[in-house]
Amino acid sequence: MNGERLKQVRKDRGFTQISLAETLGVSKGSVAMWETGKRNPEFETLDKLLTLLDVSYDYLTGKSDEEGYNNPTTDDLKQIAAWTIEDEVYEVFRKFLSLDEYGSIAVKQLILNEYQRCSSQETLTNTFLLRSL
Repeated sequence: MNGERLKQVRKDRGFTQISLAETLGVSKGSVAMWETGKRNPEFETLDKLLTLLDVSYDYLTGKSDEEGYNNPTTDDLKQIAAWTIEDEVYEVFRKFLSLDEYGSIAVKQLILNEYQRCSSQETLTNTFLLRSL
């Protein structure tokens, strides 16, 4: 997402970071992170954001100079899903790397045990399949 475009559209529509955050049910920090390009909104929030600001996904990502609202394409939705997964995985890894030795060993063992359980029950999933769709 192009943070500068989001910031400009937000201001053009009369929202502050705080008022936009409150309307969307997110923190002011989240809006600030979107505008600086450090994070992307989750899919449901992005859909609300586009509708609220009456702006297209293509405009906010820099693919188009037309502000008009339109529905995201299938490829756009896949990219949004991938970003959401990346953010979630990043956060989990960040926390994992902060653990002490005991916690790190415990988490590794839990993952191995759960992998074996799911494998034996044939219930393994691969959320990264979204990237290859």
